[in-house]
Amino acid sequence: MQYFPELFEAMLKERGVTPEEQEGFLNPDYEKLHDPLELPDMEKARDRVIRAIRDNEHIVVFSDYDCDGLPGAVVLSDFFARIGYENVSFYIPHRHDEGFGLNRDAIEEIATRGAKLIITIDCGIADTEEVALANENGIDVIITDHHKPNPVLPDAYAIVNQNRDDSGYPFKGLCGAAVAFKLVQAVVARETFGVKDGMEKWSLDMVAVATLSDMVPLLGENRILARFGLSVLRKSSRPGLSALFKKMNLDQHTVSEDDVTFMITPRINAASRMGVPEDAFKLLRTKDYNEAERLALHLEQINNERKGVVASVVKEAKSRLTGRSEIVDVIVIGNPEWRPALLGLVANSLVEEYQRPAFVWGRSGDGTLKGSCRSYNGYDLFALMSAINGAFIEFGGHTGAGGFSVTLESLTTLEERLSKALQHLEAKPPSAEVSLLDINLTDIGENLWDLVSSFAPFGMGNRKPIFKIPKAEIKSIKKFGKEGNHLEVTFNGGDKEVKAISFFSSPDSYSLPLTPGTHVSLLANLEKSYFRNYPELRLRIVDIIKT
Repeated sequence: MQYFPELFEAMLKERGVTPEEQEGFLNPDYEKLHDPLELPDMEKARDRVIRAIRDNEHIVVFSDYDCDGLPGAVVLSDFFARIGYENVSFYIPHRHDEGFGLNRDAIEEIATRGAKLIITIDCGIADTEEVALANENGIDVIITDHHKPNPVLPDAYAIVNQNRDDSGYPFKGLCGAAVAFKLVQAVVARETFGVKDGMEKWSLDMVAVATLSDMVPLLGENRILARFGLSVLRKSSRPGLSALFKKMNLDQHTVSEDDVTFMITPRINAASRMGVPEDAFKLLRTKDYNEAERLALHLEQINNERKGVVASVVKEAKSRLTGRSEIVDVIVIGNPEWRPALLGLVANSLVEEYQRPAFVWGRSGDGTLKGSCRSYNGYDLFALMSAINGAFIEFGGHTGAGGFSVTLESLTTLEERLSKALQHLEAKPPSAEVSLLDINLTDIGENLWDLVSSFAPFGMGNRKPIFKIPKAEIKSIKKFGKEGNHLEVTFNGGDKEVKAISFFSSPDSYSLPLTPGTHVSLLANLEKSYFRNYPELRLRIVDIIKT
């Protein structure tokens, strides 16, 4: 029996799910993943990997340093470990000193390892000169990436990227780790190397972490990968994940997409932002429980350090922007003292505060001015940066997020030029505004939760439903948390109480006074908390307005 049939239909309609698509959406089928060989160059990449293994060539896996590249590298590490192949090493560039993607020093160092094959993860699509240098050193390069390519592709042995202009792959939204997983799928479908069929699925925990972390749309294949990957994550025997969950007081068996994006992702990314990406990689792939405990503690410490540094930079940036006579359509702000690795987080904060695209720059270890940018309202940052001829030394990224390097001279006019170019771009919100779904406090219960959770996992392209509860009577209000910086409002639901919470909030955060006995309209998500292993249905406040 389907409870709340009208809500059910409204949620399907809101997501554009047709009756024909309903079964596939609500019950993702792993067998419906597209054939990896449909990806461009996949057959060449597969055969080259198999040949390297058979000939015992030294393989270097070169991954990006974020929470897409690192889990992707673990996917390949898992594969090589399962087949017992040991002639492989890994290279993770230093975010501050080396920057994004392949670089000449890395290629030269890899050549000293005697490598014959480099496999990139989540990077390489723009590295024409570096691939040429690898070729000169007798090293083949297989690029696995998902970033938008430049008009001229590197002369790599194979370039596996669904976003190539000549790609006929049916789904364009895969993250870097998912592309790496597709490579493993293709290899084991041709040559198992004596490993039991289907064992690669145990790496789906890493694919789910990357898919949820990289803010790709949770539709199509990504919905399948995230749903099955979360299932694997809840059962994963990785010591590093166990230690991380313990440190964060999370019950592994109930881990949700929110736990990944708000708890796991920041700690993995903190490693690279603070200069030690190898520690996150080691944590995810280690088989040693003692090492896992040590690394989990280390990541917790550097994540706390990262929070403090970012808060300081955000405060300085907002102070400077407050002093401006006008905030133009695109914000460009920076300081040579700011560390580029942290500036994506700063840009996110500025976008949220000022509701416009933000470009934030600092100085990298080699003296180059580098930065991160974040979009607002669906403006395509790649198209925006492409429209400014000669303004950047280099740039790349997604529609909504990117990185760039720039000269000091270009910075003097960059904000003006970007703001003018933005006027010629069309805003394309990632998805239509989520409509409000009317319910009553008496509807809150397990039946409604079953409906909501059937649409999970939520993320880009599949936002959490927002319920509107009119005439909700406030029964009590209190602050909670060590610093009293979170808000809990209890509502009178007739024969029961309904708890609603908001983190980093206070009664003063809303446009009307919150007092017991007041009737308000509550806008909220429904969620199930497992704090201290106690399952509790509650509301997460989106807004409180006059009824």
